[in-house]
Amino acid sequence: MGEKQYLLDKTLETWKGKRVALAVSNEHSFTGILEDFDEEVILLRDVVDIAGNRAKALVVKIDDLNWIMLL
Repeated sequence: MGEKQYLLDKTLETWKGKRVALAVSNEHSFTGILEDFDEEVILLRDVVDIAGNRAKALVVKIDDLNWIMLL
């Protein structure tokens, strides 16, 4: 597990400040700018959901993520 966490940390560090898309609990999809992350959560800013709703920020638990991709 330590190696996978290292890969996640390394990847997210290079994606900071860039637009990403992610799926939460296989139900909700969001896009936003990757602001920051730690071992528990990811913080996005300028968020838009699949229905077009907008928010200033979103905090998501990493354990609830199904996937994340760089746009």
